[in-house]
Amino acid sequence: MNKKIYIFPTCIGNLIYKNLIKEIKKLLQKKEFEAQILNKPFCCGQVFYNTGNFKKAKKIGNLILKEWKNKEILFFSGSCLEYVLENLPLLTGKKNSFYAEEITNFLIKEKIIELPYNFHTSCHFKIFKNKKPEFLGCCGFGGVFSSIYLKTSEKILKAKYKEKEIISIEPGCSLHMKSKGFEIIHPLEKILWKKTEF
Repeated sequence: MNKKIYIFPTCIGNLIYKNLIKEIKKLLQKKEFEAQILNKPFCCGQVFYNTGNFKKAKKIGNLILKEWKNKEILFFSGSCLEYVLENLPLLTGKKNSFYAEEITNFLIKEKIIELPYNFHTSCHFKIFKNKKPEFLGCCGFGGVFSSIYLKTSEKILKAKYKEKEIISIEPGCSLHMKSKGFEIIHPLEKILWKKTEF
């Protein structure tokens, strides 16, 4: 076996990508990684942070620092990754003691898969990757934004997408777009569901 690596599904990822996450674990194991799925904590705490519940977010943050110490973690959400790496040190007053990376980035970097697709990612992750997000680059999700500003959120989504199928790596954005009638697929599903020999 190669080095030990952990998959953090995120709360929404667990909801809509449960089977895909299991398949990715198998793929990593076939590539000789000792892969495990992290279920504690279930959520990174971003939703509490964004709604002003800093006490709850800090509690989850301290649990993350305890449970994830010295682990290499692959995130199923660029938005959650950005939150954890950028905000946990500020929230807890402690340095992150783990390495974290977005899962599609890792799989491409390790030459495990090739992704020739242009896919949707969150605005938070674009900023984190030093890419300037544009208005039409947003799907209108924005976490709690889509719940509070429902009509504005729908207008933003309709301004961006007209096509039937959307390829997205971001679980929150995907759930939002799916709820508005769009057909959403993760780029890793596009590869794995073809039953490719690894």
